[in-house]
Amino acid sequence: MKLRSLSLGWRPALFVTLCLCSLLRAAPVRFEFTVPPTAAIANPFARELWAEVVTPSGRTLLLPAFYVGRQIYAVHARPDEVGAYRLGHILESSRGQPATPLATAPHSDSTVENKTRPRLPPVGLDPRRPGGFARADGRAFVPFGANVAWAIDPDIVDYYRSTIAAFATANLNWMRVWMVHWGGTNLDWIRPEDGAPVPPGGISPIVAARWDDLLAAAEEHGVYLQLVLQHHGQFSTTVNPNWADNPWNAAHPGGFLKSPSDFFTDPTARLLTALKYRYIVARWGWSPAIFAWELFNEVHWVDALRLDRNEAAVAQWHDDLAKFIRSVDVYVHPITTSTEDLRSPIYASMDFLQPHLYSANLLAGARTFAPRRDGDTRPVFYGEFGDDHLGLTDAVKKAGLAEPPAIWASLMGVGELPAQLWEGGKFRANGHLAEIGAAHRFVALSGWSRHRDLQPFSARVECAAQVPLKLTGTQRWQRRPAREFTLPLDGREPLELGDWPAVFVTPASEAKDGFPSRGVFHATLPRDTTLRLTIAGVAENGGALRVTVDGATAAEASWRHSDTFPATLAVPIKAGAHAIAFENTGATDWVHVAETDLGTTIPALAALGRRGDRFIALWLRHRANLLSLTPDAPASGTLAIDDVPAGTWSATWWDTAKGTPAPATKIEHPGGTLRLPTPPIERHAAVVLTRQP
Repeated sequence: MKLRSLSLGWRPALFVTLCLCSLLRAAPVRFEFTVPPTAAIANPFARELWAEVVTPSGRTLLLPAFYVGRQIYAVHARPDEVGAYRLGHILESSRGQPATPLATAPHSDSTVENKTRPRLPPVGLDPRRPGGFARADGRAFVPFGANVAWAIDPDIVDYYRSTIAAFATANLNWMRVWMVHWGGTNLDWIRPEDGAPVPPGGISPIVAARWDDLLAAAEEHGVYLQLVLQHHGQFSTTVNPNWADNPWNAAHPGGFLKSPSDFFTDPTARLLTALKYRYIVARWGWSPAIFAWELFNEVHWVDALRLDRNEAAVAQWHDDLAKFIRSVDVYVHPITTSTEDLRSPIYASMDFLQPHLYSANLLAGARTFAPRRDGDTRPVFYGEFGDDHLGLTDAVKKAGLAEPPAIWASLMGVGELPAQLWEGGKFRANGHLAEIGAAHRFVALSGWSRHRDLQPFSARVECAAQVPLKLTGTQRWQRRPAREFTLPLDGREPLELGDWPAVFVTPASEAKDGFPSRGVFHATLPRDTTLRLTIAGVAENGGALRVTVDGATAAEASWRHSDTFPATLAVPIKAGAHAIAFENTGATDWVHVAETDLGTTIPALAALGRRGDRFIALWLRHRANLLSLTPDAPASGTLAIDDVPAGTWSATWWDTAKGTPAPATKIEHPGGTLRLPTPPIERHAAVVLTRQP
């Protein structure tokens, strides 16, 4: 995007300036120079200065410079070569115009001798493998980690340093961090304890120095940071709203936006945002510890989308800012944003897709994604997931039992990359970060990443222990269709379970907002039974639901908001093959169906996996024990994998809590169904089968 000139009455102010082990801390190659002020641009942060930096190999980089204070500017280059770096010409561009040389005075040596390279290689899109990431040394990179969006301790830097170190110790390599005002990491919307409010177009030196320390810690310990530049609450009046306190709100002195939606279209807001992003790239773009720039967290919650439905403006903003960042980011960090609709034009200019997952069935939801555009092969993974909508006690949630299994389930789905849990701070506090790292160890050490085109599947596990077969509502308020599917009665779990609605809206609401009003599944029942739907609640004006069997109404009911919930809807069904549909009648409003008991049982052990001709990985769980604080006795059985090629196979069982393998066993398989006894499984375990050459 092109920048235009701007003056906001600026007054000059005084500014001061898998990895399994710790890495050496690197610092940028830094040059400083002074620039005389200009009447044309009063705000020193608004000047678009460029510096030529000549590397030891003779390459000339044109890098953006950033304001330090007292008319001093600095430029940071990545120290990826050993030898002498030299500062060349300084240039200045003006709002999209070509850069021209500028007279400056040096404020540091014009030559810097660099003796060491960063040990942390930068990460980008994998040019050889669409849908994945790769390090600069060519090795595949799989992000494993969690969100630590803001510090929960007063000492922000110390909290992040210790948390980043804990991530590295747990074999985690990725962390998502927000630039957020209450967390002391927003450069231009700061906490009172960090000083006076920053005028529009300014940068807090205190917060900037804080980010220097955070990125240094990340680089030292080998943990890549995904930097979230904006969050939805800043420009929302309805969802986690912070608009009332936003310093750009015209209700405050110096504010200039009349509504939160204006952020995406107002020329001043767009200019100031671009200048801030230029500063961010100039100061920290050198760092290989930056995994990606994320423009927005959950942008679908901003007023411009949720209330005004102005998707075009929000998409254009993303296009323009992504283009601008790429124009100044010499080191080509990936760019993303997070929003739920993967087909939205908001994603058009993004390098990878970042949906979030807060479903009522994390294991099913983590294995699939909302529909994507045909031919879209960009990487996609859940940048956040949480247990908010799971029917669990507070004690179970505090123990963190639900999240690690969801990471394993995400590995066994349609995606190439694991889901990232939201409450990273909770897992650091409860000492369970290593359980997340165990999944990383499994992927890194099992040979997983050497095999491409692995397909998701679910296998049978024959065992004496049985549990009720229940169809759990998965998606709550997601604009995605419920795919019609066949529900096996032998314990296998189809991918379509991840799309099964928890909330059924009226047909009119579906046409307007895209939420599902209907879902259909097929089942062959071995005997007469009664389906029992658990109704968790309805809208304030009530809700009504109809269940049809083979097109004929089998049950129908309506509920008032004041009724007692959970309620039950019983549906008698004869034995045989049936098409069963749940549909909102349209008479009132939405209905929440938490689960459906099909009146039969399935094996207590479930198996989800990914497979190819030479490599098969499966994650097994005990359905009853997985999320229990007081699990029952372990269960064992026989894993039955269909259509396995003949040959000599090795089978290795993995401890999913520690990420360690047991000794491998050899199997001479004639072809067809491979049957493998399981060890006793209390909560969950994994197994890898590899065919020998």
